[in-house]
Amino acid sequence: MPISLTLLLAIAGGVAAEEMSPEGRPHFSGKEAATLKEALHHFEEGNEELEDYLEDGSIEGADLAHIHELTYTLENAIAKMQAELGALAATLEEVHLASEKSDIDIVLESGREYLSIADPFDD
Repeated sequence: MPISLTLLLAIAGGVAAEEMSPEGRPHFSGKEAATLKEALHHFEEGNEELEDYLEDGSIEGADLAHIHELTYTLENAIAKMQAELGALAATLEEVHLASEKSDIDIVLESGREYLSIADPFDD
């Protein structure tokens, strides 16, 4: 009986049967990012790993399994970054509107919040 590529990928990646998707593909959760700084780290590290695979050009079954797993970590990092960018935009809008209304208290409060969210992007 021939072994399927999906099963081969699962074996190569160390995926148990209960970690298979309903479609029979390996499923991973990837690294989670609790903070923006952590998300940016996972993003940078994951992109470097992916670049290494692509530069070499000789990708095999085990490599595909690792790349597949890596994409989950990258997706998690991007989702966290998107959420933080949404919060960043909303907070900046508070600063913008408060500055139009000359509301110094809101400018100070929201401006500080904005900068605390933006800080990891500056690294």
